[in-house]
Amino acid sequence: MDFESSVKRLAKDQSRMRGKLRSGAGGKGVVVSEKAKRQAEYQRKQAEKKRQERERQKKLEEYQKRYMRQCERALKTRHLSSSAAGPGTASLVLSPTSIYGDGDKIALPPSVLETLAQSAMSSSLDQSSVGSPWTFRIGILNPDYQFPSSILIKTLKPPNEDFMADSDSDDDNENDEDEVGEMQAFQDELSHKYLAYTHCTVVEFTQDEGHVGIPPMVAKALLGRNNANTEVGNNTTAHIPVKRTVDPAAAGADPDETMAPGAASSEDQTPGHLAWGAFDIPDLSLEITLLQLPKGKGCTLVPTKEAIQNNFYGLKDVKLVLEQSLIRTRATLSKGDVVCTWHRGVQFDLKVTKVIPSTYDAVTCINTDIEVEIGEAETPPVTKDNAAKASAAPKPVGGFTTGGQVLGGPSTTTPTPIETTASAAASPAPMEADLLPEPPVDVKQGVCTVHIQHSQGTGKRRFFVAEATMKDIFAFGDYLLASAGAQGRPYRLATRFPRKVWSLDNDNRDKSLTDAGIAAGQERFMVEFS
Repeated sequence: MDFESSVKRLAKDQSRMRGKLRSGAGGKGVVVSEKAKRQAEYQRKQAEKKRQERERQKKLEEYQKRYMRQCERALKTRHLSSSAAGPGTASLVLSPTSIYGDGDKIALPPSVLETLAQSAMSSSLDQSSVGSPWTFRIGILNPDYQFPSSILIKTLKPPNEDFMADSDSDDDNENDEDEVGEMQAFQDELSHKYLAYTHCTVVEFTQDEGHVGIPPMVAKALLGRNNANTEVGNNTTAHIPVKRTVDPAAAGADPDETMAPGAASSEDQTPGHLAWGAFDIPDLSLEITLLQLPKGKGCTLVPTKEAIQNNFYGLKDVKLVLEQSLIRTRATLSKGDVVCTWHRGVQFDLKVTKVIPSTYDAVTCINTDIEVEIGEAETPPVTKDNAAKASAAPKPVGGFTTGGQVLGGPSTTTPTPIETTASAAASPAPMEADLLPEPPVDVKQGVCTVHIQHSQGTGKRRFFVAEATMKDIFAFGDYLLASAGAQGRPYRLATRFPRKVWSLDNDNRDKSLTDAGIAAGQERFMVEFS
């Protein structure tokens, strides 16, 4: 009985104390509850805002990636390795090796050919690619690249909020309402992804696995656009390290013999053949991506300063010069590239400043007619003399008194620049009249092709060994040195293997090549200044 009464008393006391607490709080408990509700509502709204912002950012990133995929799809881009998974990822990364070649043809490993054949990539290209070679984008990857990097890509906005519901597949090529019409953002993003890049085709699939062979002009395109300092994006620059690949089998040989340009025999200097140490190449891996460039309709080539000094504007038929060397060595033209052409043993470099169509700043020049405009070189400083000449000259059309030329079509008048550098305008082709005419092209017997290498380059010319004299050889050497601005110094001609030396003295000048010990075939001379 006492226990039950104690329990009742305790329950009554607890009820009384709860009442006192409620009355003593003065309604503050209700106030605390309302404040908690407001805080909870604020936190909920903040969380919803963050969720919406994440969703918006996710849609924006998906739209930016989709834009890049559409641009790549327009180029018929095909990845050559299974590791490629969207924009910014590597296709096929190989280590560069130097090879011989006059144009833009690289050498790839046999596994690449197997990949192309097994996946039937060639059949997936449209009918316009029939009869055209495989073309590739080759570039030096930027190790600090993160997608997106271009300000133009970052500012891309989706056309509407529910655009992702209209197209969930990357392979939907029909009725894309947001089809890319302007490629500027795509090109700008590539300038961030690569330290430098250009386009090329393939000469053969015989390179060692893990390596890609690049000829001098491709190496020059990757290294020479900015004199080893490549502009990345808008404001920053990056230094591209260079190297010269050396034959491992010649590790114990004389470095001068293995590294000297032109040291290899002429038989080895064929397109695709390894050119150990012959020129600088990037000391970074290169990404190779298969794509389909549009066929070129026109381009603008501007002669370099060296080409002007070599009297490029004095050539009688520029069309013939371009047809004989440029078209035979180039399969692609990319804006910023330097293309090389030869005439009578003299090299002329021309920079590509414009291509048509300009959608991707690159075109293919195989199986198509390209109208070539010879652009005006950099204008010399204005003086009274050249200002008077410029005012008296006829007004140019596109910088020249004549229009462009269609390679493969009828010849037109050679373009004449309104202004050139003083050195180009001052003198005609130096000593060209002194050169002995070359033998007919179809004559092989009793003919020696003479290569003369000097500090500015190499020239070659054919001579009858029984009729030509050493005086004719040195006249050709004088012509090359004068064209390079190195005339006036006494010199001698020497061969390396075996070493022989010729000087133009009274005993040698009237000797025939046969009497001087120069046989039919090919002979390479090095200019050695006395």
